[in-house]
Amino acid sequence: MRSNVEHAAGWLPELLPLLDGSESSMKILHVCESLIGGPASYLEEILPYQAQQFGADNVMVLAPESQRGAIAASINCVVETYPRTGRDIRSIVALASAIRTNIKRHKPDIVHLHSSFAGAIGRLVIRKSPSRPRIVYCAHCWAFDRPRQTIVTRLYAILERTLGRRADAIVNISPHEAPLLRGVGISLDNTKLIVSGIKDVTSLPELEAPPSNGPTRLLFVGRFDSQKGIDLLLRDFERLKPGRATLDLVGAKIVDNRDLTIPPNVNLKGWVPRETLTTMFEESDAVVMPSRWEGMPLLAIEVLRSGRPLMCSSHGAFPYFIKSGVNGVLMDINEPGFLDRALTILENADRSAMNAAARATFETMFRGERMNRDLAELYDGLVEKARKTKSAPAGRLDQKNREQIAGRNAVEKAIR
Repeated sequence: MRSNVEHAAGWLPELLPLLDGSESSMKILHVCESLIGGPASYLEEILPYQAQQFGADNVMVLAPESQRGAIAASINCVVETYPRTGRDIRSIVALASAIRTNIKRHKPDIVHLHSSFAGAIGRLVIRKSPSRPRIVYCAHCWAFDRPRQTIVTRLYAILERTLGRRADAIVNISPHEAPLLRGVGISLDNTKLIVSGIKDVTSLPELEAPPSNGPTRLLFVGRFDSQKGIDLLLRDFERLKPGRATLDLVGAKIVDNRDLTIPPNVNLKGWVPRETLTTMFEESDAVVMPSRWEGMPLLAIEVLRSGRPLMCSSHGAFPYFIKSGVNGVLMDINEPGFLDRALTILENADRSAMNAAARATFETMFRGERMNRDLAELYDGLVEKARKTKSAPAGRLDQKNREQIAGRNAVEKAIR
């Protein structure tokens, strides 16, 4: 029988961190190379939950100084900034330096990297060591996920495949990503599907559609660039019979330098505050998203939450949650006339039933509470795994190292 002293010796190493408080709370550092678009909306959904769960002082965000305003002042967390003038060498070096500095300053348990540039720089900067933070990477939209493959997209795929193992976990935000990664040779061993979600609205939307007396009211929200398919939408809209539909555009040009002519019968709204979009959704019959490629856009989830159907491209994640004629319409944007065909489906559908189906899709698949719980569980698992590795007896680690060295020597000897 073990003595009391021997028994205490068994659990004392696990108790000591609790006594000194070193493991009592988790620290998380979110890193963004740019906040424009999806990353800012995503952080707006996860930061309040994490600040409440782990403490406001334990949740940090590193973002460009010029984009500090993209993080709402109402979100209670630590915001660190770095100077960014674009995607140039100076800005990349500044971000790499800021990552190192903030890891030393805050000593986070988790570094969550958002989007491709932060993901690449962060995984290159954070060295492998027993005391390093656990790395979580979310691409939000993979840079090689394009309808037309080029040298650039192939280079992106090679880079992601090379850096894949440098993340302790890769968060996929839609089921579309697993076959995409597998197709370019990226291992799925450290991937975790956590479908994006958003918090619900305080008042339920009106799902009963008014009588269809006038033109169908369409709304587009997003950047006016090639990815979002705005050029395809405007081309097809001009071909419609006059008076069949109206089109409001919310957004502006950010990425593309190409000229984009807005027809005079299209209403240009510019950018509007995110909180006003819900009202705009409910005043529309459908929201159009003719994207050439997408990850899991939070905008699409906001539309479904408002009980309005999506008219969206058949690329990316959309086919996983949109069924034509039920909660929206899938469009083959590669075929001219896609908007005319989509409107025909919408016009012949039971609009109230479609609105209700869109709302039900949100309630079933995209609630923010589920996403936040899944992320917290992922963080907990990674930190607990690191803690067990760190607290393992030295003799056991030494034995494991000896076995690994002996294995490598045997392989090298066999090769020779």
